Order: sequence, then C-alpha cells, then structure tokens
Amino acid sequence: MQWLESDFADACDFELIGIGSHLPPHRLAWELNGLLGWQLEFFKVLNVPQRKESTEHVVYRFVDESHSTAFSVALIDNRTPAGVLARFQGAAQLDYLLQIGEGELRGEDCMAKLKSCSGIVYAQMLDPLHSGAMEHLALLDLAETNSLHLEGKEVK
Repeated sequence: MQWLESDFADACDFELIGIGSHLPPHRLAWELNGLLGWQLEFFKVLNVPQRKESTEHVVYRFVDESHSTAFSVALIDNRTPAGVLARFQGAAQLDYLLQIGEGELRGEDCMAKLKSCSGIVYAQMLDPLHSGAMEHLALLDLAETNSLHLEGKEVK
C-alpha cells in the first residue's frame, strides 16, 4: 500500500499552520478577515470519529478567485473538549489549524501577519503529512473542489 500513501500525499498539496488563540472560531475568523483582507465564512462542521465518541470541528473557509492564481484558506477548530483533530505530540496545544490551498498565497507570507494579531498567542508552520489530520484536511479540500466543479466554476 506504499504507492497508495505516496499518491495520496502528492494529491493533497496544501500548507498548514498551527495557531494558539483564546478567541472563539467566529471571532478569530473575523480578526483574520480584517488583518489579511479575507472573507472567511462558515463552511461546515467536520465530524471526526474518536475512540469514545466523535468530535465536531467548525470550519471557516475563503476561496479567492479574483487573482490569476486562485487560492483558498480554511480555519479549522482543532481542539474541542472531546478531542483534537491533529494527532501529533503537542497538537493538543493548538487551538486552530489554518489550511492554505494551492495558489499564490504562501504560509511564510502569512506568519508575520498572524503573529501581529492580538488574538493569536502563537503560530507555527506544520508538516501536513505528519499532522495526524491529513486524511480529514485532504477530504475537506477534495469536497470543496468537487462542489466547485458541480457549480460550473473553474478551479485552477
């Protein structure tokens, strides 16, 4: 199954930033919208099976198609009382995950601005393949791509 794992990893091309914040998801999305000029809005709730019960993680998403190279970002609530989405040592300290899809936006470009936000305690680049959340984040990305194709929009 090694070929399946490498194909899956190659097909899921996005960057991931872990964020520590005391703000609730809707408030952090509002702060990021003002700081970065995004329009994050509620997208869906991820239902993630855990050992005892499933957890629900709120997702806010913004897709910018106004530039020649479109990009997408998703703010995902990582830590809930019932469990976390990312599963690596130290992941329980991350309140949010910021998924940056393909396009002109880069994680490094966001880091300085994220750290200047008063509602963010810390931000760090993460390796999506070792985050423990790859499967859920990749499916989130694929679900959005499929829905854009169904609506007749071109995705680059």
